[in-house]
Amino acid sequence: MSQGSSRHDRAVIYLRQSEYRDESISLELQETSCRDYAKRHGYDIVAVEADPGISGRTFKRPGVQAVMTMVEERQADVVLLWKWSRLSRNRLDWYIAADRCQQAGGRIESATEPIDTSTSIGRLSRGMMIEIAAFESERAGDQWREAQARRVKNGLAHTGQPHFGYVYDTDAKIHIPDPITGPILADLYRRFAAGETLYSLCVWLNSSSIPTVRGGSVWTAANLRQIMDKEFAVGRIYYQGTWHPGAHQPLIDEALFAAYRQARKLRGARPRAEASEYLLSGLVKCGVCQRALTGAAARGRWYYYRCFAARFTGKHSYAQVNTRIVDDEVYKVLSKRASELAAIPIAETPTLPTADIGALKRTVQQHEASLSRLTVQLAESIISPDAYRLAAAAIEQKIGAARNALEAATAENAAPPVRDAVVSLVQDWHILPTSHRRALLARTVDSVTIDFNDEKRIDVELRGTSR
Repeated sequence: MSQGSSRHDRAVIYLRQSEYRDESISLELQETSCRDYAKRHGYDIVAVEADPGISGRTFKRPGVQAVMTMVEERQADVVLLWKWSRLSRNRLDWYIAADRCQQAGGRIESATEPIDTSTSIGRLSRGMMIEIAAFESERAGDQWREAQARRVKNGLAHTGQPHFGYVYDTDAKIHIPDPITGPILADLYRRFAAGETLYSLCVWLNSSSIPTVRGGSVWTAANLRQIMDKEFAVGRIYYQGTWHPGAHQPLIDEALFAAYRQARKLRGARPRAEASEYLLSGLVKCGVCQRALTGAAARGRWYYYRCFAARFTGKHSYAQVNTRIVDDEVYKVLSKRASELAAIPIAETPTLPTADIGALKRTVQQHEASLSRLTVQLAESIISPDAYRLAAAAIEQKIGAARNALEAATAENAAPPVRDAVVSLVQDWHILPTSHRRALLARTVDSVTIDFNDEKRIDVELRGTSR
């Protein structure tokens, strides 16, 4: 059957609006052209499917899949396009779609580029149109990648999308600190590193009516974590899976960001302890069973730490102790240590050895250089791909370990001295929220052990406090 010979063919119109602005022909214009074409050829329009704002480089679009299904299920005979490029800008996808339609007894037609594809010259012309569309798509992609690579080289974010704490200067095409939300974001990092939880920070943000980056929505731990985990606030930009040095002004320094990351790792390893209302969750353990104790409440009137393992091991009879007794003992030990430290002049206090950050940085650089040399050897066929994978995996493991050590050392330097942590913890013990006290306890106390076989003796082991 030649094109337009049937007066009762069923047509489904497919519309796609490109994600590129200079190609964003309105869907209404496309549909009008297709309906005029169908009227001239006597087609019955049975459906209209559209994929607004989706690139033609991918075929995983709901609209185009619906159109293909209608043809294959004999619900439509003709697929009407505004232009051939609307279906796809990928050569392989286009020809697969054309073959699927042909196998189902259907066909594809263009309202503005009419070609008789029943002839060899018509199919050649259609193929040329598809090649031109693919060429234009690839050229646009090349230009976009070159532009983005140039922006990254200059330290500029590849888009002007909003970032909490910053506003986008459209003239300079760079993000600059927002005088209102910038200090707020920096303070959020400090508060989290000091012991506050993401949940408590969200409660404060929502109660203070501070809008999210998109505006209007509610702050949640998930969207706040997504913002704070990014390295944008520390002066870096993200491109192709990696953070690069940025030209915008950082809101926080490397030390504070490292402290935040370390706090995230610690709390991620102990999520239940972090959310617990019990002060010593994660720190207090049974001296007999050597297992962590858990907090519990007795009808909401008194609270205690208990050893669940007691019922299974039979190593001791007592299995619980009042939380106030344990917490008070910890406070008493810390108070005594704070008095001792206050009596020692700072100049006479020996400094604890700390990690050599410079050496750790050099170690990371050395491992990265080794991985680069290994990659060159692979490119020059000096080593096999299998040998490369084995060697690269080992080097990447070393890089990861060195980076973790560097981050931990940087965070340690950013944290207040243990001496100051002990003194401030004792001074503010009765006014600090539980999460803050727990964060300071993690720096000052190694463990709290309760021996249920020795009249519930409580041993508090402090960390080195001479720093």
